[in-house]
Amino acid sequence: FIPNTKVTVFTGSPDNMQIIDTDFTNENGRTKEFVLPTPAKALSEDQNNTIQPYSLYNMMFEADGYLTNIHLNIPVFSGVTSRQTSNLLLLETAGVDKGPRIFDEIPNYNL
Repeated sequence: FIPNTKVTVFTGSPDNMQIIDTDFTNENGRTKEFVLPTPAKALSEDQNNTIQPYSLYNMMFEADGYLTNIHLNIPVFSGVTSRQTSNLLLLETAGVDKGPRIFDEIPNYNL
């Protein structure tokens, strides 16, 4: 765990982000619970629904001495507590590339 990591929840691109909320991790590597707007839970329970039943958010993790990690397209459902982990890489072990490291979460997510 890396205490005092800045965690930013945003929409838009990393170059043009609309910040929703920000917090810093505690000694256990956790932030407060972010409460984010999502579509109604009933949309995900309706087999005939054609509307995306979740919202997509992005998160950026920043800590001194570490590469910045950006996670894009994190699906968030109404009524479901989600956890996003991020393994930060020490700058001294990063080699030439000094980041940020970008992870697209949607290809790994199957409904």
